[in-house]
Amino acid sequence: MSIVIEDIAWERAFLRISYRAQQPQGLQLFRTRTGRFVPFHEEQADGLIRATLNITQGFGREPLGEGEWIICQKLPSDQVGFKWAQENAPYLIEVAKRRMWVDLPKFSFGDKRRRGSDYKAYPFTEAEIDADLRKCPFTTHDIEYAPEVAEQLTDLSRVFRYSKGTYAIGASLIPTMDASDYFTVRLIVDYYVQKRTPKSRKLTPRQIERKLFNAYYKVARTFLKPKRNTVLFLKENGEAPTENMAAIRDRMLERGLDVDFPIMERYRNTFTERQNLGSWLKDINAIARSRYVFIDDYCPAFNFINADSDTTLTQVWHAGVGFKSVGYARFGITGSPDPFQCAHRRYDYALVGNAQLRDIYSEVFGIGEEALLATGMPRLDHFLDEERQLQAEQSLYGKYPWMKSGRVIVFAPTFRGSGQASAYYPYDEYLDYQAIWEMCERTDSYFIIEMHHFIKEAPKIPKEYASRIKDLSSEALSELLYVADVLITDYSSCFYDALLLKKPVIFYVPDKVEYSVTRGVQHSVDDMAPGVVCDTSQQLMEVLESGSYTAVEPHASMIDRCAEGTGFAADRVIDAVLLERDVPGVRISPDAS
Repeated sequence: MSIVIEDIAWERAFLRISYRAQQPQGLQLFRTRTGRFVPFHEEQADGLIRATLNITQGFGREPLGEGEWIICQKLPSDQVGFKWAQENAPYLIEVAKRRMWVDLPKFSFGDKRRRGSDYKAYPFTEAEIDADLRKCPFTTHDIEYAPEVAEQLTDLSRVFRYSKGTYAIGASLIPTMDASDYFTVRLIVDYYVQKRTPKSRKLTPRQIERKLFNAYYKVARTFLKPKRNTVLFLKENGEAPTENMAAIRDRMLERGLDVDFPIMERYRNTFTERQNLGSWLKDINAIARSRYVFIDDYCPAFNFINADSDTTLTQVWHAGVGFKSVGYARFGITGSPDPFQCAHRRYDYALVGNAQLRDIYSEVFGIGEEALLATGMPRLDHFLDEERQLQAEQSLYGKYPWMKSGRVIVFAPTFRGSGQASAYYPYDEYLDYQAIWEMCERTDSYFIIEMHHFIKEAPKIPKEYASRIKDLSSEALSELLYVADVLITDYSSCFYDALLLKKPVIFYVPDKVEYSVTRGVQHSVDDMAPGVVCDTSQQLMEVLESGSYTAVEPHASMIDRCAEGTGFAADRVIDAVLLERDVPGVRISPDAS
């Protein structure tokens, strides 16, 4: 690594970067939109190189232009090209493909290749890649950021007001990952005009779309308004109900409440299916026909419509509190929700595992704690039932007899990327299949991969390792945990389920710093993880080989945060939301501070 950045700070309008290197390395800012470089002024002192740039003098007597500026090193443009990159820096080819992919037209009539989000499958030619590399002759791969620097980046934003506060320049340092999963930093420059009504928006095509959908909803609500207390289970990021939804629905049927509360169900995936107007209108029609709407996870329809006061919208969020930040807890990070126009703030109620989680989910959803119902997780009502466990074990053993013959290791990480549309996992970088297979051979183990349902790309397990490494992403994680001897995860909340089953957990987080600053974490993995934390593949193999993970006892409070001891969470949801009963402990106390 030729540059190790040890400090970034603002001094008035000067951005100062201190890095360690043998000699000045020519640190630069590069603007991809215009292909322009702006160099830092560099001096060497006290063993460090101090790079300085005044953002008001980026272009001599003019400030830096609006847009993204990448902190990088300049490559000789007369050398950089496809063949040079193949031999010297293959990662640049992936970065170029991704860059060109983003610039492609979003709608290409007659060209099906643009659909989806996998730029790797798009047939870019060698000439196109060559041209892009020559237009963007820079690299970030020789720049490393000290962990303490990376962790403070999001606190280094500045606003410079001028002209009596009527105008301002915003400068934000945004951590991100490039197409080759390498940590990079961008300086985002924005120009602002004071606006007294920030809730209003320009009349963009999206704003017009929102107004039209909302108008349609009001008409549909007038003509389709339910004559009875119709209950809708709606999911727009999957073709089937989640376990929480299914548990509430099934309990309603068991109690015979579908007579007084007729049930409708609508499930589709707006992130992977090709969208059309008819599908959206059917969603809105279903909402218009309903008195109660239960959703799980992000539901885009409510970005466009404001359900009227006769409709009760309840978010039955299926997860406990893991380490990754979600919703408004990610505010200011790439992919964070709009503070004025987002489905989260339209919820009348949202479920939480217990009362101690209200403050966390108040931040996540951007709603008051009084809207958070401490019902417990309905999906856990029967999770510890011995009969259910036995049925799941028998089913899995019948399909996979090898599970009974050795140690079962379940690997269930969360996705990388800002959301479902961009979700991925860097298999090649984080999974050493040969090392895993050799460890499994020596310890008579089986390594089961259970990927997050957002991730489209399946792991490419080499045939020679398939005897010990299995991709069972099609199976339910909740059932795989019954037969697991140990769970490996990272920032996901699935570890709570393993703890309820008294199964040990390993946390494999090779991108701990990068993930925390680009995706956001609610809590530090090192401080809170109820299990062994492994930062490298080698550490993971050593822990699995020795079995030392069994010596770590999680604190009882970690289990209590999600434990559902009574088995009546679904009943509490039904009683509180549908029957409007005052269920003890579910609603916040009126005299709570």
